[in-house]
Amino acid sequence: MTKTHGKRIVARLLDGKLKSRGGFTLIEVLVAISIFAFGMLGLAAGSISITRANKTAQFYTMGTTLAQQKLEELKATSAAFVSTCAQDCEAAPTYLGVTFTRTWAVATAAPVPAGLKQITVSIQWRDYTTHTIAVISAMPL
Repeated sequence: MTKTHGKRIVARLLDGKLKSRGGFTLIEVLVAISIFAFGMLGLAAGSISITRANKTAQFYTMGTTLAQQKLEELKATSAAFVSTCAQDCEAAPTYLGVTFTRTWAVATAAPVPAGLKQITVSIQWRDYTTHTIAVISAMPL
């Protein structure tokens, strides 16, 4: 830097002609970071809820499949051999560490039409709360 150039800069500063450079102040940057951080926290909370809902839906699908499978198995059996089972009916299937308990009830009394057996297969499991699904069908006597 030459001596004359330095004098010109000092002269501009003293005259107030040197304009401030554009940019952000520290406060503006902190506010922007805070807004961004709160937005990211909201997205994180939303992704946790979505993951939990997806896992619940996956368990509902598996529960429905297991109940339907047992119902079809019972319907394939002769009606004379199908009876109610309230607990410890079979080895409980597991899926992703969750145990599904299947039970079934057989009814021939009203309101079931004559000549039919009503079969209700219930399946229960617990992940973060207890869930139960019931599948109902009828089979001829």
